[in-house]
Amino acid sequence: TSQRLNQLEAALELCPEIRAEIEAALYDDPPLAMKEGGLIREGYHPGLDELRADAKGGKSWIVKYQAEQVRRTGIPSLKVGYNKVFGYYIEITHAQAQARGGSIPSDYIRKQTVKNAERYITPELKEHEEKVVRAEDRACELEYELFTTLRDRVSAEAPRLIQAGAVLAQLDVLAALAERAARHGYTRPEILTEPIFEVEAGRHPVLDSILAPGDFVPNDVSLGGDAGSILLITGPNMA
Repeated sequence: TSQRLNQLEAALELCPEIRAEIEAALYDDPPLAMKEGGLIREGYHPGLDELRADAKGGKSWIVKYQAEQVRRTGIPSLKVGYNKVFGYYIEITHAQAQARGGSIPSDYIRKQTVKNAERYITPELKEHEEKVVRAEDRACELEYELFTTLRDRVSAEAPRLIQAGAVLAQLDVLAALAERAARHGYTRPEILTEPIFEVEAGRHPVLDSILAPGDFVPNDVSLGGDAGSILLITGPNMA
């Protein structure tokens, strides 16, 4: 067994408890934005799950509310929309309003005129909007709090993680060299104490990868002993 691999194995600590905490808290593919939600898994924090349920239930209420307003007004194209400036609103096209003779329910409060439609709010809609937006905002805030707590926990274990990373990096290099050697039939060199350098059928590892099989001509090299200690090689730089 390789002495170096034994040393690396002894030095490798995979920090299983840190990994377990990260896997329990974070989605496998969290968003890049840290403060907009979507980081923390469902089931990790009961309070967060409750806020999410409130926000999701609020959106379901919006769907039902839109259906009720369609029945109430008789305008099939009526829709409840949302933007960050005005929040939730009821939108009715000019054509639909004219078809009804311009009659709009008295509790509809005009909020904005756009190219082809009018946008309205109602006290009921705004009241519910506050509940939904408040739940969504608080959920995002709580997610970020949970994330920063986890981040601080992981940061406290930085020395262990750095050591693990250093060991894994060495293993990565050794594995890559082993894979390359096995694929191309490379031979492990024998290290001698004498000042001798001998290579039989030496190859260029980069050219081995980019040239077609048979294009590269292997070369022997001998230095030291009867071969002498100096060679003059002419040709391309890579020689």
